[in-house]
Order: sequence, then C-alpha cells, then structure tokens
Amino acid sequence: MKNIAKNITMGVALCASVLFASSAHATWAGNTTAADVKLNGASADAADYALLVNPQGLFATKGGSGGFASDFALYGSKQGWTAMAAFGSQADNGDAFTTHKLGTNLTFTFDKTDGRHGAWTVVNNDVKNNVKLDLVFAMYGGIGSSAFLFDNETLGAGSTSAGSWTFNALNLFGSKANYGNLTIFARDVSKTAFEVPTTPVPEPETYAMLLAGLGLVGFMSRRRKQAQPLFH
Repeated sequence: MKNIAKNITMGVALCASVLFASSAHATWAGNTTAADVKLNGASADAADYALLVNPQGLFATKGGSGGFASDFALYGSKQGWTAMAAFGSQADNGDAFTTHKLGTNLTFTFDKTDGRHGAWTVVNNDVKNNVKLDLVFAMYGGIGSSAFLFDNETLGAGSTSAGSWTFNALNLFGSKANYGNLTIFARDVSKTAFEVPTTPVPEPETYAMLLAGLGLVGFMSRRRKQAQPLFH
C-alpha cells in the first residue's frame, strides 16, 4: 500500500511539474493575441492568459477578475472590476443579458458559430447618454482563461456595438480548446449627455442680406430686358 501511495504521489507531482513548467512558457495560451476579440471592427487593446483560472469557477477571487486584474491595471485606474454579464457553457444563438450595474443600462449578447468562434454585441439602452468604460471579455476554456481588454471604450447613446471572438488557447493535451464560459467585466464608467446635431438658424441680418441680394438681381434683370433692341 505504501508503494502504491508513493507511486500515486510521485505521479501527481510529475504531472504538476510538467504542467507548471509548460505554463512558464505560456504554451497553454496557444497563439492568443489581442486581435482574437474585436468590437466595432477594432481589436482589443490588450490580451492576457491565466492558467487554471476560471472567472466563474469555485475558486475565483476578486470578483473573478484575479486572472487579469494586475496586468490590466496599467491601462486605467485601480478601481476594481465588476462582473457585468455571465454566459454559461450552453450559451448560444444570441443569448442576452441586461444589466444596470455601475449605473449603466447595457445588454450583452453572445453567439457561437462553433466551439472556438462566434459573435457578441453590447447595446447601450440609454438613449440620452453616451457611456465610456473599460471592458474585459474573459473567456474560459481548456485549463485557463483568456481575457481581452477594451480600454476607454465609448458606447453611443442608444447604439449597438457588434463584435467577434476566436478562442485560441489550448487544452490539457495541447490541442485547441473549446469555449467553456464567458464573463464580461467593466470599470471606470463615465457618461456624457448625447447632443442631437442641430442645423444652424440664420440670423435676421442674414435674411435681410438675402432679400436685398434677390432684389438687386431682379432689378438688374429688368434693366437688361429694357436695354435690349427691338427687331421688326
């Protein structure tokens, strides 16, 4: 029994050493880059990978943002991240989640073409205010999570921002992993009133000049007619 226990312990230790040795070289992140997730046609401003971290997992810390919070702190304030929306493993086909957290009125939708590709949207339901915020798209799959930061993203009043996603992290066996779940975080929210563009109204002096000009044109036209010779 002692030998069996010893062999199991050694096996676990060996697996752990291989796992963490590989993670030191970021192999589990695959070829993840900031371009994997887009919003309004633009790539994320930064990407991060956290081994053995699931923002929706049992051991998630700091609101589930522990896998990326320290790395993304360079892009904004030290304000903590708030989980705005969460989509489970079965989410698909435009699943929607509306939130009023941080004083917003946002609807997030999620869709997957397959386990590694799909689309997402953010709708600002507030028709009176533009919303500016930091957004993180944190997707779990395989044995870790990939987080994508959109720094100082502006969501127009009443507008829809459309995006796409690709998951390039790897599973335990080194092949490309599939989507597991998605958590969207936000911080540094600010609002600006939406102003409807207006057409400038001419000043009274402008109308007077316009009428004077039309009168002058009419006067000159009559004089030219009177000066024309008559032919018989």
